[in-house]
Amino acid sequence: MTQRGSMAFRLAAAFFLALVATPPAWGLEPAPDQRDPKHLRGPLDPALYRFEPAEFTRGLPPVALQGPAKAKGLVIWNHGRDVAAVAPATAPPLAWEFARAGWDVYAQARLGTHDVRDVANRIIAAGIEQGRMLGYRRILLMGQSAGGFLALETLSRGALANGLVALAPAAYPPADRGGNDWRLNESRTTEFLRRLGPQRVSIALAYFADDPYFERSEPGKRAAIARQELARARLPYLVVGEPPHAGMRGHNAGLGLPFARRYTACILLLAESEKTPACEDGDRSALASFGLLPAAAIRSANDAFAGLWQGTSGTGRFVAINIALPGNDGARQMQYMLGRGMATEAAETQALPLKLSGNGLLFEQSPLRFELLPQPDGSLLARRSDSRKPNEPPNETRLQRLN
Repeated sequence: MTQRGSMAFRLAAAFFLALVATPPAWGLEPAPDQRDPKHLRGPLDPALYRFEPAEFTRGLPPVALQGPAKAKGLVIWNHGRDVAAVAPATAPPLAWEFARAGWDVYAQARLGTHDVRDVANRIIAAGIEQGRMLGYRRILLMGQSAGGFLALETLSRGALANGLVALAPAAYPPADRGGNDWRLNESRTTEFLRRLGPQRVSIALAYFADDPYFERSEPGKRAAIARQELARARLPYLVVGEPPHAGMRGHNAGLGLPFARRYTACILLLAESEKTPACEDGDRSALASFGLLPAAAIRSANDAFAGLWQGTSGTGRFVAINIALPGNDGARQMQYMLGRGMATEAAETQALPLKLSGNGLLFEQSPLRFELLPQPDGSLLARRSDSRKPNEPPNETRLQRLN
């Protein structure tokens, strides 16, 4: 091979390796669709996307559509970015919960070969228009990662929807791929939020710890900025900021069962009432959001246990415990409350007797064992175990006292 031929071969090989090694990302601008600019103008090619009743995450049973006359509204699920010929369109447990609550859920699948920002914005706007043509009066956009980012951007461009749920919204490469494009995941979403002022929409945003698209590098920043912008715009909103609960870490945490179990009740309240709901641990007002009405709490400065406590279980359930002062025999009563969760997980309250056990309190009635152990930071560790499941670790919940 000649030197010129060898050089041409090396250049071709390097070009091929660059093509196959480059992950999908939208870090290059302002050319959002260099492959086929015709999709940026004229009628949108219906072959670029699918818009159809959603299938849900494996293991979740189908929910029949009610139709626009009976349904509370339409949820349009927008998936994260994928370069497959048919992008993943299955909707997560959060969307399934909306279906169970009386909403119809459609999924909008963007074909990977043209899944670029400006075209994707047109696709999402077309889905809203199709929902209106079907007869739905209320439309809620819901999306994860690029799907949430795109839905927010589409709203900021004037699309007429009633609300948005964006889970870990991001459209630019994570920090660990080098460069500074990952910062656009915050600056662009802030820009979009600032454009929403004239529109009356409800906004739910969720950010998760250890998300490589932003939070791993600058934890706590995006949620705080989003709250500030939405409060300024006087929009009804819920911002979930890096919850510490089990199963709610990483970029895909919003797609899981624990997130749906813990936050569906609040996001539904936001979407249906268009009022900011109380939802977070430590907020006494949140008890009502989860269908709980505890008896009056008694707190004594001389008693380490008496009072109302609240936390989130390892499975995502909202938990509250109301502990009474001890009787003459040292025994106590506990009002044990679980907030509404998923599907058939309605709010429930039980009155349980407690007795002293070491430095804590204990309820024990086969097969259940429930321990309350004081912690150095003033919290209580609730440890629940079931003798029928000896191979399962105890379900632990960290509880804090409510004022």
